Amino acid sequence: MADDWVEERDKAVLNTVYYCETCNIIIELGDADVSLHKRDLPQHKMRRVMILRCGHCGKVVTDSYAQYSPEKNQFWCKSCLFSTSSRHEFYGVDRDKPTGPESKE
Repeated sequence: MADDWVEERDKAVLNTVYYCETCNIIIELGDADVSLHKRDLPQHKMRRVMILRCGHCGKVVTDSYAQYSPEKNQFWCKSCLFSTSSRHEFYGVDRDKPTGPESKE
């Protein structure tokens, strides 16, 4: 069962790349340029970026534009989460309504 969970999550991850924010370039994960870039230009800001497929609409997005749901075991893009009905489906609860003592009517 745990293997199914991992396989299902890995299906959503299409690729992983490195992005240098200083040079504005993308370097493939297995490329030798990653280690050369890190060694020769340590002041550059490199970050790992996952390329994902939205589990709701199927769009291809980066990890910074997606959110992961452990309950659904899926990544959803922020466009899908912007819709109120989709947000309820993703979170499974009504997050728009305030909770706590101030929410009494």
